Amino acid sequence: MTPILHHYAASPFAELVRTAFGLKAMAWQSVSVPNILPKPGQTELTGGYARTPVVQIGADIYCDTGAILPALEALQPSPSFYPAPLGAAHRMLASWAGGPQFLAHVGAAMGAMPPGALPDAFIADRKARFGLDVGQLSNASPHFASQALTAAQWLSDTLADGRDFVGGTAAGHADLALYSNIWFVCAIPFAKATSDRMLALAGIGGWFHRMAALGHGSPTDISADEAIDIAAAAVPQPVGGSIDAPFSAGQVVAVRGDGSGDAPVLGRLARLDSGGITVLRDAERAGLVAVHFPRLGQMVTPA
Repeated sequence: MTPILHHYAASPFAELVRTAFGLKAMAWQSVSVPNILPKPGQTELTGGYARTPVVQIGADIYCDTGAILPALEALQPSPSFYPAPLGAAHRMLASWAGGPQFLAHVGAAMGAMPPGALPDAFIADRKARFGLDVGQLSNASPHFASQALTAAQWLSDTLADGRDFVGGTAAGHADLALYSNIWFVCAIPFAKATSDRMLALAGIGGWFHRMAALGHGSPTDISADEAIDIAAAAVPQPVGGSIDAPFSAGQVVAVRGDGSGDAPVLGRLARLDSGGITVLRDAERAGLVAVHFPRLGQMVTPA
């Protein structure tokens, strides 16, 4: 079944997934979502999860790149997001890039923007949902830039032996995560001084262009309504894994991302282990859907 990406163009995590499609040369369907709330088409499928991106495969809805990449890997195993010799270590590096380093790169990029560069509605959305303080972000911009440049130097040191990608000759999940961070800084003209310094480091420019050359696969635009209809016509795939104590199968739980002010996703628990979280929910228009999350970065509580 063709995967559907719910995203907007400027999202760095969406760029990670778009480039992941390019790495696997996959065909996919594209649904454009707003960059602020409300996102009625997306939340109809997720039950409240409003971060970007979300990938839909039939009636299975994958939230966060930590769940999306394994789902795409299972759908099309080759070429792998986890090539040797790093293998699963790609996930650990990607988690670092998508956690503290993501925040540093966002600060380096957005903190460089002058007053008035961001729409008031965007600022209000991010403040309500994530506690964004534009004034504090601007004041801390030099610190964030130093953190992003340090990470770039570490990447340069990794590439110093002449390897093409972080793990050797093949790109993987770690490369995708590191690339999307630098891509975001490069995409903000006000942060050009920082992005130029990154790309000037030994090995970084060539690696960045190799990643960009992967492209975005073969997208086809569809509407949010069409995506909902696709979910309604499908049924979720059987859920694997197990359920960690003290939770039990079928228990109604709430799943909320760490540090998010978005509404939690409520559903009947079908999986809760180190491999991920899955809840089943009955959507008003999409019918029965399975909503999947990574285990790291999500809080699960009885509803």
